[in-house]
Amino acid sequence: MIRVSKIGHVALFTPELERQVEHYAGLVGLATVARDGDAVFLACPGDHHSVVLRRGEAAGCAALGLQVPRGTELRDVARQLSGHGLAAEHRSDTGPDLPALVAFDSPDGQRIEIYEEREASGASPAGGTIAPLKLGHAAFRVVDPARSVAFFTEVLGFRVSDWMGDFFAFLRCGPDHHTVNLLRSPAPRLHHLAMELRDWAHVKEACDMLGKRRVPLIWGPGRHTVGHNIYTYHLDPDGQILELYTELDQMSDEAAGHWDPRPWHHETPLRPRRWEMDPFLSNAWGIPTPQGFRDA
Repeated sequence: MIRVSKIGHVALFTPELERQVEHYAGLVGLATVARDGDAVFLACPGDHHSVVLRRGEAAGCAALGLQVPRGTELRDVARQLSGHGLAAEHRSDTGPDLPALVAFDSPDGQRIEIYEEREASGASPAGGTIAPLKLGHAAFRVVDPARSVAFFTEVLGFRVSDWMGDFFAFLRCGPDHHTVNLLRSPAPRLHHLAMELRDWAHVKEACDMLGKRRVPLIWGPGRHTVGHNIYTYHLDPDGQILELYTELDQMSDEAAGHWDPRPWHHETPLRPRRWEMDPFLSNAWGIPTPQGFRDA
């Protein structure tokens, strides 16, 4: 089995490249670490690169980057993918300090790029920007969440953290509660990407910065029940949803099988479970899920 160890990046197509760069660099605060023609590589300090913006005719997700431990033989990764009936392509020189990766399409048609873990950029964000710590997770709309969960767990080595009903799955590949989310929808596509902030004070600062730039929140602030992260959501200029969050549940000891205790948990120890399908259970506090958000 392939063992994905952490998220790498989310690549986005955009018809308005400079407008998107201004949002992610000039407001969100990611550092531009490389530029190659119509591709711009942006990084949080905790990532090698976090977001790749590629010029395209329409906005959408170009790829999800996933990392495997150093020393993993990528040709073995390609062979394992082929054994699952997936056509894998071994590519070189696809980004800054990224000598090789394996690219393939998931059963949902999402492009996935796998490469060895890379050093964090350590880039210093510009002053007066939100400046998140890292890319935390990506959420995708999929037709059949159970089938998609089977792919991520049986092929890529993810673990199931929680379910909400039978329509929303949360998967992890490290201590973070979720790295990939899978939400049932008739139209597969990226739902949102999420970046981690330092703490609750950082969330407030981010909201102030968004307000100064007249970027409205579409949900939040609040605290989710599944994962227990404090969150806000807003739209980038292309209409992609960006979540800013803090205090996401952690499982530092996989053998123990429960989330690290936190004061806001309703039970201790709190273990992975299937949560009831109740719109009010999306939040421990804050407004309920806005109408149409899950299908956005």
